[in-house]
Amino acid sequence: MSQRVNLDAMIRREDFGVAGEEYTLDLFKDFPISSLAQDTPIFRLLRKPDFQRETNHWSPEQIATFIESFVDNEVIPGLILWKSPNLIFVLDGGHRLSALRAWMENDYGDGTVTGAFYKGEISNDQKRAAKRTRSLVESRVGRFETLKKLVGSKDGADQKTIQRATRAFTRTLSLQWVQGTASVAESSFYKINSQGTPLDATETTLIKLRRKPIAISARAILRAGTGNKYWAIFPADRQTKVEELAHQFFELLFEPESEPPVKTLDLPLGGTVSPVDALAVLIEFLTIAGAQTPISPKAIGDYADDQTGDDTLAVLERALNILNRITGNSAGSLGLHPAVYFYNERGKHNRYLFLGITQLIAERVQNNDGGFFKKFSHVRAQLEKFLIDNKSWLSLLLSNMSRNQRISKTRDLFGYLVNEFNAGHKVTPESAITHLGLRGRFFDIDGPQSRTKFSDDAKSIAFLTAAMKTAMKCPICNGMLDPRKSVSYDHKVRVKEKGKGGADNAQLAHPYCNTAVKH
Repeated sequence: MSQRVNLDAMIRREDFGVAGEEYTLDLFKDFPISSLAQDTPIFRLLRKPDFQRETNHWSPEQIATFIESFVDNEVIPGLILWKSPNLIFVLDGGHRLSALRAWMENDYGDGTVTGAFYKGEISNDQKRAAKRTRSLVESRVGRFETLKKLVGSKDGADQKTIQRATRAFTRTLSLQWVQGTASVAESSFYKINSQGTPLDATETTLIKLRRKPIAISARAILRAGTGNKYWAIFPADRQTKVEELAHQFFELLFEPESEPPVKTLDLPLGGTVSPVDALAVLIEFLTIAGAQTPISPKAIGDYADDQTGDDTLAVLERALNILNRITGNSAGSLGLHPAVYFYNERGKHNRYLFLGITQLIAERVQNNDGGFFKKFSHVRAQLEKFLIDNKSWLSLLLSNMSRNQRISKTRDLFGYLVNEFNAGHKVTPESAITHLGLRGRFFDIDGPQSRTKFSDDAKSIAFLTAAMKTAMKCPICNGMLDPRKSVSYDHKVRVKEKGKGGADNAQLAHPYCNTAVKH
């Protein structure tokens, strides 16, 4: 996936809902770059609609090309704005204005403005994209401050650079104003954004259902409770609680970051923090884990709009309870190792494995089925060997199911494996396919490789194969440990049997195994 540059901090957001119903006629006719300076009245009035997707869909090359086009006086599409009684909203042109302001601030997603916006929570991927963008812009155009100093100068630079400096501060972007109420402006936004880079299904869902608890929760988690406050209408105490819970979720799901090729078993449970992918996973995860009844969860649109924060907090707290069963250090944590359960043989996160297991655990918790978790721990070593040995088969199986089957079939598969291993039965890929009501046979489809250099996939496979053979294991169930996220310090000789707290009597175990399995 190509890099995308996060410029979301460049222009603040505001809710159309607080904008009022009045509107005015056309105001100014064009937009000079000087209007983007931090201390100008126009910039202090400028907003993006709160429902607009994050400003992160341009690559470093696109940003550098746009800035170059601006200073070379090439044709640039105009802006479309809407004026509320007190603010100016950008309906089209947010990326263009954000790119120009990023150039002015020397902040392509890693600078002072962005750092304050995200409270220092900037991903390594975002930093890499910013570094590449800065390098491209400076090599093709130069720094904004450098050109600013050359305005009106006859010396100190070549003629082309001086001309660019002059154009940067004399050309303007053309404007078009939408006339009407907030509802007219929102309708215009949807029509405008059906062109150009279209909204995908996840973005459309979040825009249309932006006030639902799951939408607010997903957006909060993605940025660890920082960035634009989609929950700003809640009372202050609830805002703080949303941010605290979102930060916990982020740490459990998306840290540490990973990049290809895989060189560590310390992988994020939720996969990439790429916004579209992460939001799609979060919406489905919260739908399942945040439901009052995971067996028949409500869809995101079936929730009422949340005006107080109570429903959003309820979703977050229920989902965190399930997540703490999957990972973490609470007593009931199974400490599922992501490399075993949620990644394929090439080290790529599989959302359907993650969501299917989430659904299985959520349903068992709802049914108060403690016996299932003991059965799981009893055969965990066998189950994990089956999963590791058959990762390519699992990937092939899921890819040949319809999308609406994948989560439920994954849940059924894991339930079947736990029961079969507990019954002492031999399990094969073919028997699992039959149980799931599917047809087919498993074939090894990896053909001979013609290339001489190792691909990232080949490197990841080699690392995972070697690393999982020597990974730390729980001495109680013999399943793989994820010591960074989920570990318990167990007394080999129990305290009630006069066991002491020295290192020679300590062993690392899954929290659940230590508290519920060991007798």
